[in-house]
Amino acid sequence: MIMLLANPPRFSWSHARHNQMIECPRKYAYQYYFSHEGWLSSSTKLAKQAYRLKKMVTLPLLVGQAVRQAIQNYSFRDNTASLEEQRTAMRNFVDHELRRVYLQTRDYGDEWYHEPNVYTMILEYYQKGYLADYEIQQTKTSIERCVISFFRSKTFRDLQSSDSIQILPQEAFQSVELDSVKVFVSLDLLYYKPDTNQYIIVNWKTGKQAHDHLTQLALCALYIQRTYNAPLSSIQIRNEYLYSGGNHTYSVTEKEIDAFHHTLKESLINMHLYIEHPEYNQPKPLSAFPLKQSTRCRHCVYQELCKKND
Repeated sequence: MIMLLANPPRFSWSHARHNQMIECPRKYAYQYYFSHEGWLSSSTKLAKQAYRLKKMVTLPLLVGQAVRQAIQNYSFRDNTASLEEQRTAMRNFVDHELRRVYLQTRDYGDEWYHEPNVYTMILEYYQKGYLADYEIQQTKTSIERCVISFFRSKTFRDLQSSDSIQILPQEAFQSVELDSVKVFVSLDLLYYKPDTNQYIIVNWKTGKQAHDHLTQLALCALYIQRTYNAPLSSIQIRNEYLYSGGNHTYSVTEKEIDAFHHTLKESLINMHLYIEHPEYNQPKPLSAFPLKQSTRCRHCVYQELCKKND
């Protein structure tokens, strides 16, 4: 018997969703379909378990979230504290956030099991029942590197250099309508330099440096082009690598925008192969989403479901 979702989620597209589909269709199924409404008491056992696992965080992800929040809270204007005091304040904030989540993980496991949307669980602790010394040390190293690199970053220097620079407000979830589909855009900071008529998109990268995806960069540029009616020549996208230090700044061309549209169309075609009823975004059975085993499986929050269902 085919299990139908009672209330399927609305279909949308994002670079993260695209990557998850490519990485592992089974993970994609849990993330975007079979965990849906798992927070409801009336949901199926599978939905509840998938949602519970979906809400878990890894230590690197936790560090990234805390660092981004600290930067979002940071005042680039009228900060009279010394740089050392500012670094200490940011470091303390991140430490406090990680400590708060660790205590929830350690002391409120039962509460998290029943209310994963209220409490947080760290994956590494969930798997072993403790955090290894090397994991704790790696986390401390990541925090220290990210905090130091932020105050040395090109973006920080840029925003300190002129009072005329405008930091533009950002919603929690930016989106643009493309091919009749809501496409979500991820960007951490956006500011405008009136003297050079430039829009600068900044993404804070808190992990080890990896290849920058043209798809994501082109989508960011397309979002600014549509939202602010800005020519591509006035848009720059900067990835700040806080773990390793340094940055890369990109300008996107019309050719690269066209390449993104092609990628989007191909991605949408592939995503719809997993949908039984497109008008409702009703997915095919879980068995239609193949499990793609790789070395990434041991870091996947859904691994216990994969072992259970295969």
